[in-house]
Amino acid sequence: MRAGKLKPSDPYHFIFAIWATTQHYADFDVQERAVLGDRRGGEGRFEDAARFLEGLCLG
Repeated sequence: MRAGKLKPSDPYHFIFAIWATTQHYADFDVQERAVLGDRRGGEGRFEDAARFLEGLCLG
């Protein structure tokens, strides 16, 4: 954050958010596949998630 590479935010809640999202992807695979469907529920969903989270965290 000091280097300007991350959006300014509460560092503790930032770490909690990272933990929560990674835990979600680890624990809810079946639900994700059901929600995303055949076109987006394959292994490419991890790259989709990474792009989304990168944009969310880095801006």
